[in-house]
Amino acid sequence: MTMQQRTEPSPAAILIAVAVLALVLTVAFGPLGFVIGLALFALMFIGAKKRGAPDVIGPMRTRSRIRRLSTAGRIAIVGESHYQDAIAEVARHASAHTLEDAIPATAVLVPEPANRHDHLAVRVDLLRGDGSAITAGYLRGDQAADYQPLLVELAERGEVGSCPARIMGGGQRYYGVHLHLGVPRLLLLDHEALGTAPTIPAEHQVTVNGEDAHQLVLHRVVNGRTPVHVIAELRDCRIGKGTHTGEHTLEVLLEGERIGQLTYAMGLRYCDLVQEWRARTGRALCEAVITNEGTRGLQAKLLLPK
Repeated sequence: MTMQQRTEPSPAAILIAVAVLALVLTVAFGPLGFVIGLALFALMFIGAKKRGAPDVIGPMRTRSRIRRLSTAGRIAIVGESHYQDAIAEVARHASAHTLEDAIPATAVLVPEPANRHDHLAVRVDLLRGDGSAITAGYLRGDQAADYQPLLVELAERGEVGSCPARIMGGGQRYYGVHLHLGVPRLLLLDHEALGTAPTIPAEHQVTVNGEDAHQLVLHRVVNGRTPVHVIAELRDCRIGKGTHTGEHTLEVLLEGERIGQLTYAMGLRYCDLVQEWRARTGRALCEAVITNEGTRGLQAKLLLPK
């Protein structure tokens, strides 16, 4: 998928056009025409130079490939008050397809290193149905400083980072937007390596218990690289020890081998969702992130709905 961006005539094209106009005036009106043409040429040259250094920049290519980013987190954006009409436009279209209070949307993150007010700025655009983008706000300054280098890296490859967004408010209220976006160290995990199997929507991190007993499996899966993005499977199981011994929860498997389980409370929370997903797709698969936590060894976090 690509994101469309409007383009303008280049400064070189403008200058060529003005030069031709000056030549025509000289032929038609003699010395006076030459003076008028020279003046027009100078004015347009100055204007073209100013346009050549915009306050902000968009993706580094006119059509940027959408790159899905890690969704293992949630952050609010800022500056929405300046873009209420734009957000309302996206919300009106999306709300025709959902009954949720929080209206789903797709955001793209555009680094703006040439922004004269903040060279670390990151603009947040929302995608319309036709694939074009409209600005909704910005990342908060301290967050933008952490995210921008990674987003510039993507832009240099002709890609623009994307993540799920939720639009809050509306009606008589102010529109706000938050993003499901992972922390910077997880941002560029390779989603393409996850394959095409349908997975449970990923919105926030859920802790897995008991990984200490399954470190060999985890080490084989990560193969020396952390953090890594993987597909996990959820299946019904019974708790073997502790306060809730014998109660139902969900075990977590990687490549068919157990690496831990959810707590009793988390098992209750996601049991119905897992059953529905299994009935629909055959297996309850979800995204997971494995990180190296030093003395705690390899730890897994599942990405599940809120």
